[in-house]
Amino acid sequence: MSLRLKFNLVLIVVFVLGIAGAAIYYDRYLEQYALDDVRYNSNVLMETALAVRGYTQDNIKPHLDPLNAQNFLPESVPAFAATEVVHRLRDRYLGYDYKEAVLDPSNPRDRATEWEARIIEQFRSGKAGKEITGFHGDGMSRTMFVARPIQVNNPACLACHSTPEAAPASMVKVYGAKNGFGWKLHDIIGMQIVQVPVFYPLEKARQTFVSFMISLLAIFAAMFVAMNVALSGFVISPMARLNRKLEDLATKDFLTDLVNRRRFFEQLEAAMAQARIGKLGLSVIMLDLDFFKRINDTFGHDSGDMVLKNAALRVRELLRSSDCAARFGGEEFVILLRETRIDAAAAMAEAVRAKIADAPFGDVGKVSASFGVAEWDHKEDGHAMISRADKALYVAKETGRNKVVRAEPAS
Repeated sequence: MSLRLKFNLVLIVVFVLGIAGAAIYYDRYLEQYALDDVRYNSNVLMETALAVRGYTQDNIKPHLDPLNAQNFLPESVPAFAATEVVHRLRDRYLGYDYKEAVLDPSNPRDRATEWEARIIEQFRSGKAGKEITGFHGDGMSRTMFVARPIQVNNPACLACHSTPEAAPASMVKVYGAKNGFGWKLHDIIGMQIVQVPVFYPLEKARQTFVSFMISLLAIFAAMFVAMNVALSGFVISPMARLNRKLEDLATKDFLTDLVNRRRFFEQLEAAMAQARIGKLGLSVIMLDLDFFKRINDTFGHDSGDMVLKNAALRVRELLRSSDCAARFGGEEFVILLRETRIDAAAAMAEAVRAKIADAPFGDVGKVSASFGVAEWDHKEDGHAMISRADKALYVAKETGRNKVVRAEPAS
């Protein structure tokens, strides 16, 4: 697995976990923020209704009460005034509502529905405190409600709601004598309830969440690209160059720039496997520069190094791309020839011999080399084949040098 792939896998896992964590956190945060905003609006609406109620009680009702004796005016009732004001608001802002829901009201429109009656019973049973908050409905009609109990704490309320006989005749004439009576001091007879829609705040929170996640993904994509570019520029490319240099140091001869002995045997094993499968020819050439010690002793080691480098260069000029040449040790070289029989290998060795012997090597002058050629028999190992080529090389040395000798077939 490459470094880039490992890095990207780790980066993707980190970002996926980060994005998943951010998604969970911000989804809950935005939803809670939206609900807190709805709850705040609910309290504002409740306080608005109570303000209208108090204003009507303190500033409007005293002026209208003298008229109620002759013709009852619902506008003098604080609950009526608060409800009317909020209903006008509801006409413009759908879903916002205020109601003084009563179990047995004088005005029929204030009668508690079934679910409102259940909330009132919680207040009456003492299971709830001074306020209940919850949700009602579903879909686009879902609302958050805030409910507070209506308790008869003012004895003046009983003047209209104790018995029909005690109530103003004008009120009984409007609402009748069957409903809104029998109230007692300190009884909880209903509740004040406001409702605020939650669909639109939650939808807005959802859209904000989607926008946030898209921006987060865009940032991740940009960072992913930037970090990969930085990784390539500052890590992978320098490491690749370093690895190539290390590979060269580990596999090449520093003087001749040919592969070293270790890499040659790796190439030889691969070529033998390929030849075995394809039933192809495979040959090696061993060559050794003649009288090399005399060159070093006469002209110095620098001149000897120059001869080695130039000899390697002349060898390389004759090789095919599939061939491989290596410095085997000292002044000895070996050439691997893929898909090559002994005759073609001997011809190649002769070409290399002529290439070395024909042109002088600077001040050193003419240099020659001796060659041994062996073909693989598809049975022996690589060392045995090279050993046969090496023996042929020494035969060339012993019989006059500057010649090519074919190895004996494997026994």
